[in-house]
Amino acid sequence: MKLEYLYYLLAVIGFVLTGSQVLGYVDAGPVGGTIDFWEDALTTNDAARFLAFDVVVICAAVFVLMWVESRKVGIAARWFWTYAVLAVLVGASTFIPLFLAHRERAMAAGSR
Repeated sequence: MKLEYLYYLLAVIGFVLTGSQVLGYVDAGPVGGTIDFWEDALTTNDAARFLAFDVVVICAAVFVLMWVESRKVGIAARWFWTYAVLAVLVGASTFIPLFLAHRERAMAAGSR
């Protein structure tokens, strides 16, 4: 299996798994749901806070890596920003794998 396809599969799995958990926040709308989500993540218990902080720091490190890699392989800045913003708004487990698939395509195109 090409690595690109594995990244697509991970993006779909990430979207389904996280999407199934966000349904409880949809009724509050995009802003209210986001606020409610982060209040729950940061106030529910120590495990939820641990996971929230862990994901935020991991995402910050991955965004730096994405920026560096996008420059290396010639991915336009607008694509980096699209993936980064959507990772924050929709879910990192969906848009980081999509960036990685894009990176694989860019590397394959550059090696031709």
